[in-house]
Amino acid sequence: MVVKFELLGALALAAVRGGNAFVSSSRSPAAAGSLASFFPPSTALRASYSPVFDFTLADETTKQKSAESFERIDDAIMGGISQSALRDVPNKEYASWSGVCRLDGGGFCGMRTLPFTVPLNATGYDGVYICCQLASDDEADRRMWKLTVRTDSSRGEQVYQSQFDLAAEIDAAKASGGKWAEVKVPFDSFQLVRGPRLIPDGPKLDVTGGIYQIGMTLSKFKMAVNTTQLENFRDGFFEMRIKEIGFYEEGGQYTTGDINVPETLSKKEAESKRPLLLKMLLPVAKVFFSEQANRRRSAMRILREERGLSRGQAIRFGIRTRTKTLGLLPSLFKTGAIVSIDSFRSIVFNVLKIVLVYPLRLIGKAVRTARRHLG
Repeated sequence: MVVKFELLGALALAAVRGGNAFVSSSRSPAAAGSLASFFPPSTALRASYSPVFDFTLADETTKQKSAESFERIDDAIMGGISQSALRDVPNKEYASWSGVCRLDGGGFCGMRTLPFTVPLNATGYDGVYICCQLASDDEADRRMWKLTVRTDSSRGEQVYQSQFDLAAEIDAAKASGGKWAEVKVPFDSFQLVRGPRLIPDGPKLDVTGGIYQIGMTLSKFKMAVNTTQLENFRDGFFEMRIKEIGFYEEGGQYTTGDINVPETLSKKEAESKRPLLLKMLLPVAKVFFSEQANRRRSAMRILREERGLSRGQAIRFGIRTRTKTLGLLPSLFKTGAIVSIDSFRSIVFNVLKIVLVYPLRLIGKAVRTARRHLG
């Protein structure tokens, strides 16, 4: 479901909620004034906003801490070669989420918060909002934009997700004379997904137990039961500038005060809390899905399919290219090591498919067939 709604004007924040120690619902007067210039004050009572992450210049410490709360979650996890990152931009009142989205082996870029030390209390709010601007181009409609939230402490691929129409929000902002899109995504529009696929009849989002993660994705995949791609998807470089990410409530008062960025675990602490089975499998997964290997595979495909080189010619091309920076002997040794590692990886991967993947697929097919016959 693509969420469409009108720009509602001034960025206003909720009064402090009793018992909510994790998300401050107010902000500094300086920050309020800076954003109020983008949204008409006549609509200040239409909705109240409670920022969780603030990237404005109201407080540099808050701005930097907000940016450091996020990690990349690009298609490298499934064999792709896309790269992106959320970065603090010094002396600017926004953070920059930018990168290059590639179609080879994937087709999405994403970011998500590190695990919160304490889940965010979203009870009483109506959804998630993001104050943003697409700075790289004017073709937001050629990408799928999604917000994600997680209501448990796991780090798997099963999350609640909702698409939003960034192009429509940008147009609405321009029509109102504003420079920043105020995207509001209601909680009731989020649906349970596994990767890009909807889980049929999945339970509705329930935020009463807290929110453990907030994330965003740019993707070629639509939300659908079966994998569905957006036609005319625009790959390549993108940059989204972000002022705030937080929760909103329809109706309320315009308020001022301070923002308390939620504490998150460090990357090392997050890794230590992974299930034992995942800790055991990750080193093996890195062998088969390393980003360097994915990029080498993509480069080999381009050299062979687009430049018409044979495998041997492509390898010699690599040697010549490395020789310019490393010298001949180091280039030969490095190329030999790469070829050996990639050959070993390919052999082991094919063996695993034969002894593990294919039998599991056969068993699954037999089980589904039996279920159909049994009704």
